[in-house]
Amino acid sequence: MRVNNGAVIQVRSLYKKFNAGTLAVLDNVSFSLEDGESMAVIGPSGCGKTTLLYILAGLISYARGTVMIKGDPLKGPLRNTAFILQDFGLLPWKTVRQNVCLGMKLRGVSKEKERIICDSLLETMGLSQYRDCYPARLSGGEKQRIAIARALALKPDILLMDEPFSSLDTFTTETLQDTLLEIKAVHHLTMIIVTHSIEEAVFLGDKIMVMSQRPAHVKAIVPNSQAGYSSYRSDEMFFAACRKVRKVVEQP
Repeated sequence: MRVNNGAVIQVRSLYKKFNAGTLAVLDNVSFSLEDGESMAVIGPSGCGKTTLLYILAGLISYARGTVMIKGDPLKGPLRNTAFILQDFGLLPWKTVRQNVCLGMKLRGVSKEKERIICDSLLETMGLSQYRDCYPARLSGGEKQRIAIARALALKPDILLMDEPFSSLDTFTTETLQDTLLEIKAVHHLTMIIVTHSIEEAVFLGDKIMVMSQRPAHVKAIVPNSQAGYSSYRSDEMFFAACRKVRKVVEQP
């Protein structure tokens, strides 16, 4: 049954268990995201944040509840959803160009169209000079930009990211956060990012969903209307939002 209420992603009363139903991971999780909206998900390690992303990507099932994407029940992976993993997910035996083109190749995109899209994305990411290099020669920030380019090559409407900047230094992280905001605006992406950083959550998320210990329920969804601007990091409203989220995180 199709439900059309304006939400791009709508999750209601979501439960997930592992180990034949003996290990509860997600407990009555509900939220919704509108077109072009972003949400950062933060919570303790192992609480189920990554599991939630895998469910939204259509890669694993759930015990009960509903997950609707653009008004339709989610029944498996969708062409309009891209998922960027924490470890970049690059194939070390393929060049930068081949990694970016991988998803397009699997979808049967012509070689000429592949080349045009790939070259445009590599230029946007500042990686044109590395197109024939292998990932081992690149820095962590460059690898992450390749992973983002590969995701964007599929022209997604929804972007899911699992701690994409956790292994990078502060300068590289902030540069890529700024790049991500630009990409989100240009491509009008609806985005969910899992992070352990309160500052990153506040900088990137129009909403910040704070989750509890496992089995994870939603402690609070904090609105954050100032997100989306590179100057936000130096604004007193940013620090106030960080304090507000930290208070929720520290609540029992």
